[in-house]
Amino acid sequence: GQIDRSPSRQSLSILATEMAGYALFRIEITKSYGMAEWRDDLKKVLIEAGSGDRPLVFLFSDTQIAKEGFVEDINNMLNAGEVPNIFASDEKVAICEKVGPFAKEQFGRAAGDMTPLQLYAYFIQRVKQYLHIILAFSPIGSAFRDRLRLFPSLVNCCAIDWFTAWPGDALLAVAEKFLKEVKLDDEVRPAIVDMCMTFHTNAHALAAEFLTEQGRITYVTPTSYLELIVAFKLALAEQREKITAGKDRYQNGLKQLAGAEENVATMQVELTDLQPVLAEAQVATDALMEEIEAKLPGVREQEEVVGAEAAVAQKEADAVQIEVDAVQADLDEALPALESAV
Repeated sequence: GQIDRSPSRQSLSILATEMAGYALFRIEITKSYGMAEWRDDLKKVLIEAGSGDRPLVFLFSDTQIAKEGFVEDINNMLNAGEVPNIFASDEKVAICEKVGPFAKEQFGRAAGDMTPLQLYAYFIQRVKQYLHIILAFSPIGSAFRDRLRLFPSLVNCCAIDWFTAWPGDALLAVAEKFLKEVKLDDEVRPAIVDMCMTFHTNAHALAAEFLTEQGRITYVTPTSYLELIVAFKLALAEQREKITAGKDRYQNGLKQLAGAEENVATMQVELTDLQPVLAEAQVATDALMEEIEAKLPGVREQEEVVGAEAAVAQKEADAVQIEVDAVQADLDEALPALESAV
């Protein structure tokens, strides 16, 4: 077993596994992943390591601990090479059949006389020999300390790999790598890379000072450095997007102003071209007004004559209406007499 305590622990473990030519097994945690699925995966690990043709690396992270029973099983595997009673009887029979060729290769004819119990013990021996468990656990928080107290094999049966802080040149190289795809001016890029390193080293110094003065540990890890670079890239992209949006808005406004200015200039040209036509229309209007004013006295005289004739006609009409009314009155008196005579 092996415990890594670096943010790069998983990537380094995978790299070492590939370089050694070992097989790699990792579990996939889902919402429904429980002890049954965990035991099925452990069976695959044990069978592959004990009856496979090459060593196997089981990489397990503390972020995958859905139940503390997972750690208890890991503790048993580290201590004894197996999980007690994990295999049913029929599964043990199948395991003995799989491990038989390897026993024959190692023990020769004597393998034929081996009992199932001996074959299973040989299987466990191969598991201990070919299974490498790598635990990617973080020391931050109380969970790691509690698990070490509860499951001593995490310490007694593991080799702990300690990784020191990244040196300055490594910090610079990482910053250059992650900022490579970011569009920056050539004279600005080195300063930003150097500033990333400065922030991280200053944070380290402040964490040490905080530990000295307050007695509390503040972890400044390479993961913090990567998060710093990612945060810078996100903030830079956000600000660039905001500035670009503002720039586009101003440019659109300028285009609209330029278009309005062009329209005004066109309208001014059209008005200038219409000036002669307007002048001619004004002259014609003035001439028409003069003609109307010249005819106006005659029209007024004719209006007075018509008005006098209308007055005379109205007077005659009034006289006729009086006579009509009188005749109607006489008729109204005569009709009753006529009707009685008839």
